[in-house]
Amino acid sequence: MRSSSRKSARTPRLGGNAGNAVIEFALVFPLLLLVVFGISEFGRALRTVQALNSAAREGARLAAVTAPDQGAVTARVNEVLAAAQVTSSGLTVEGPSGPGLEQTVTVTVTSDFEVLSGTILETFAGTITLQGVSVMRHEGGA
Repeated sequence: MRSSSRKSARTPRLGGNAGNAVIEFALVFPLLLLVVFGISEFGRALRTVQALNSAAREGARLAAVTAPDQGAVTARVNEVLAAAQVTSSGLTVEGPSGPGLEQTVTVTVTSDFEVLSGTILETFAGTITLQGVSVMRHEGGA
C-alpha cells in the first residue's frame, strides 16, 4: 500500500462570517422601521379620513331634510366623530344653493392629524389637515 502524504487542501479562515449578520441587520433595520411606521401612520390617516367622510355624510343627510339647522348638524357631526374618537378642527355647512330642484347642501369637516411616528422619527413630525366633504340634494323645508 502506498501512503499518501498529501497536505490538507484547506486554507485557514481569517475571521469567518460571524459579524456579517449583525452588519446586515444594522443596515436593514432602519428601513424596516420606516416601512412599519409608514404603514401604521397611513392606516391611522385613512381611518381618520373615513371618519371625517362619514361625519360629513351624516351631517349632510340631516341638512338635506331640514332648513338646515346648523346646531342639529353640528351636534350630529360631533356625535359621529366622538364615536370614532376623532376631534374636529372645523365644520362648515353651506346651502341650500342652486336653482329650484337642484339645490344642494355641502358639509365639510376638517381635523388636524398628528403624526405619531414623528416622536420617534423626527423627520416626519408635524400635523396634516385632513378633510371630509359631502354634498347632497336639498329636500327639506325652507
